Amino acid sequence: MSKPTVPLVRTWLTHAQSLSDTAVEIDSAVDAFDARMNDISRVVSTTMQGWHGDAAEASQARADSETQASSRLAITILDIADDINRLGPDIVHSCRVARDRANSIIWLGYLVAEDGTVTAPADTRPGYPTDIPADLPIRDAQALADSKAGGHQTWLMEALAAAGQADSTLAVQIAKTLGELALNSERATTPVPLREGVQELVDGRRQLPSDPYLLKTLWDGLTSAEKAALWNSNRDIGNMDGIPIADRDHFNRRYLAELETRARAVIANDDAGQEVRAQAERNLAALGAVQRTLVDEEGGKKRYLMQLDTKGHGAIAVNNPDTAANVVTYVPGTGSNLSKMGGGVDRADRMVRAASPHGTTDTAAIAWFGYDAPQDIGAAGSGAPAARGAQPLVDLQDGLRATHEGATASHNTIVSHSYGTVVAAEAASGDRELNVDDLVFVASPGLGGPDDVNDLNLTGPDDRPNSERVWATVASNDWINTVEVVLGPDPHDSGFGARIFASDNGPGISTAAHSKYWDDGSASLRNIARIVTGRYPEVN
Repeated sequence: MSKPTVPLVRTWLTHAQSLSDTAVEIDSAVDAFDARMNDISRVVSTTMQGWHGDAAEASQARADSETQASSRLAITILDIADDINRLGPDIVHSCRVARDRANSIIWLGYLVAEDGTVTAPADTRPGYPTDIPADLPIRDAQALADSKAGGHQTWLMEALAAAGQADSTLAVQIAKTLGELALNSERATTPVPLREGVQELVDGRRQLPSDPYLLKTLWDGLTSAEKAALWNSNRDIGNMDGIPIADRDHFNRRYLAELETRARAVIANDDAGQEVRAQAERNLAALGAVQRTLVDEEGGKKRYLMQLDTKGHGAIAVNNPDTAANVVTYVPGTGSNLSKMGGGVDRADRMVRAASPHGTTDTAAIAWFGYDAPQDIGAAGSGAPAARGAQPLVDLQDGLRATHEGATASHNTIVSHSYGTVVAAEAASGDRELNVDDLVFVASPGLGGPDDVNDLNLTGPDDRPNSERVWATVASNDWINTVEVVLGPDPHDSGFGARIFASDNGPGISTAAHSKYWDDGSASLRNIARIVTGRYPEVN
C-alpha cells in the first residue's frame, strides 16, 4: 500500500465526481451490450419459429448458451461499477479528511511538505503559530512549536495512510473482479460449476431469503456466474428487493426483450385464440412503452429498470438509488399502468432536475408502477387496490435501505399522487411500517385508515415527529376538491396534522389542474424538491 501525498489527495478530491461518473459509464456500456445481445436474441427467435429438427435444436442450444455467457460477462462488468460505488466514497471521505487536516495545520502557521512532513516556521515566536501561547518566552515558544509540529505530523500522516488504504482496497477489489472477468471470457460458453449451496438455489431446493438485508449479504458473496445462473433459473431475480439496482436493471432489460419476443410469438401464432392474441398485443404495446422510456434518457441521467413482471408491474429509476444521497419514490394514482410508464418517469425526471439543478446524481427518483391501480374513477372508490399494493411499497423501501452504498443513509421520501396517496397511507398503517424520512400526499381523495398523522407508522433514521414528516398539498382549482371523500380522512384538512405546502392555484375548477403539480417552475414542484432534499425551512 502506497501513501498518497498532500497534493495527490487534493487532486483526487478535485476529480472525485469522476469515480461515480465512471460507474455510470460502465452501467451505460453494459446497457449497450445488453441491447445488442437482445437484438441478436430477437433475430434468433424469429428464425427459430420456422426452423425445426436436430440442427434447429442444436442452434437454439448454442444461442441459449451464448445468452447465458453474455449475461455472465455483463454482470461481472457491473461488479466493477459496484466496487466503485461501494468503495469509492471511502476514498473521497479519507481524502477530504487528509486535505482538511493539512489545511488546518497550514492555517495555524506550520509548514506542510508534500509528503506530509510538518515543521515549525523559521520565524516561530510567542503567538505564532497560533496554537502557541502569546505569553511564552521566545525559546520556549520555539520548543513548543517543534513539539506540536510532531503531533500535527502524526495526525496528518494517519489521514494520508487512511486515504492510501482506501485506494488500495478499491484497487485490490477491482483487480479481483477483472481476474474473474478474464476467467469468464476464457470459459466463454463453457458451463461454470456452481457451489453446492448455490446449486440448491438454482434447483429450487432452497429459497432465496425474503429479508432484503440477508439477500444483499448473500448476493455480495456470489460470483458473476452464480448470479447469472440464478437469473437463468428465475426471471423474477431482477424484481427482488435486496439485490443492487444496477444488477436488477441488467437482468430486467434482458427479461424485457424476452417478454417482447414471447408476445410477438403469440401474435404470430395462427392457432392462438382472438382474445389471447389481443392480450398479447396489449402486452407488447405496454412493453414497448417501457422500452421507449428506458432509451429516452436525457441530461446524462441514467435510467434503471428496477422491476418488470408478467403481472403488469414495473418501476424505473432516474439515477441510481443505491448511490444517491436523496431517493424519492413516486406513487401514481388512478389509470396508471405500464403503458403510461413514460409519464411517471417524466415526473420522476422533473423531481430530479428540481432537486439537483446542476445535473449531479445526488438525487434519484423512482417511478413505481408496482401495484394494480384502479383504471377508472368508479374502481377508485374502493380501498382494495391500495390494500394489495401496500406491502410491495413497504418491501421496496426496505430494499432501498438494504442496498444503499456508503456509511451515510440516504434521505428517502415517498411522493404519492391521487389514489397513490391511499396506497402510501395504507403502507404506513396497521401492522406495517414505512421506512422513509418524509411522506408526501398530493391531491388526495382521502387516505383510508389513518385518522391523523400519528396513526402513520414511519421508521427509518429520522426521529422527527410525524407532524414534521408528513406533508400534503392540493390546488384550490383541482377537481379532486369536489369529490366526496369516501376513502377516509382528508390529509389537506388542518385536523389531520400534516404540514401543508403551497401549489399553484387557478380560477374555477379544472380537471387539468389535477395533473399540473409536476409542471416545471410550479410552486408544488419547487416545494417537493425542497422536501426531497431535506431543505425544510424553505418549504412554503
